[in-house]
Amino acid sequence: MNLFNLFKKKITVVVHDGDFHPDEVFACAVFFLWAEKTGNKIKIIRTRDKEIITKADIVADVGGVYDPDRNRFDHHQKEGAGIHENGIPYASFGLVWKKYGAEVCSDREVANSIERDLVVPVDARDNGINISATNDFKIDDHRTHDAIDHFNFTYQEDQGPSYKQFEKALYLTKEILIREIAWAKALIDGEKETLELIRKQDNPEILILEKNIEWHQAVSNNKNIKFIVYSGKSKQDWRIQVGRNDLKDYNSNRAKLPESWWGLRDKDLINTSGVKEAVFCTNRGWLAVAKTKEGAIEMANKALRNLDN
Repeated sequence: MNLFNLFKKKITVVVHDGDFHPDEVFACAVFFLWAEKTGNKIKIIRTRDKEIITKADIVADVGGVYDPDRNRFDHHQKEGAGIHENGIPYASFGLVWKKYGAEVCSDREVANSIERDLVVPVDARDNGINISATNDFKIDDHRTHDAIDHFNFTYQEDQGPSYKQFEKALYLTKEILIREIAWAKALIDGEKETLELIRKQDNPEILILEKNIEWHQAVSNNKNIKFIVYSGKSKQDWRIQVGRNDLKDYNSNRAKLPESWWGLRDKDLINTSGVKEAVFCTNRGWLAVAKTKEGAIEMANKALRNLDN
């Protein structure tokens, strides 16, 4: 039973005032999505006033108490508030998501995906843990955490009402959460559907998709697949893409299109490949385009034979 609904009043959510941090902004976004789903209304109060904190319905990132049964979600107390399964300490986003995430997503598997891909990185940064991999380029990802954090005023700006900036950050985090939930569901559903198609296919090295679904994770986990043939979102053409072991690493491609195709398009690619429907090939050989499904399959088969030469 949703006890808040019995009263039909605005639920007060307290977070700390001053500079805001992504963990409590995301926590507030979770509360707003939960309220929309359950028919409640929420009022955000930014303060450190102990009396207001005591009377609030929900408190996050302030107050020195973690007690989910009483909707208290702080992690700054000496003993902390526990750790995620991978050892990253909880911040307020993670604590709130732990209780409300599955309800907001209407799906535990989707909620777990959001925790892994969004919640844990935000919690890590709030706890001063750098989880970015080092690289030879001496650059770092511009992360969601940075984007939200930079809604705070700089020292060079007029220090106006911080609540206006907080509202802007909250709007963004809410939209991010909505899209992350949609994508997590699509990725999970797409992986299941793709795995079923893989089991039914004739050629274990070429996966042919008749419709546009999210296939990347399933292919990444199935090392036999060298090429994927699928239609573009506009359905105006067909693509041939190389299977990849790591979704984020182009250097993990497990095959390549013939080097003689790389960077060619239209007549040059048609003459070189011998496929009259050929349109384009990237200059690194991981993707090619054809006008028709039959042309794309022909290119994939030629690319597969080329691997054996």
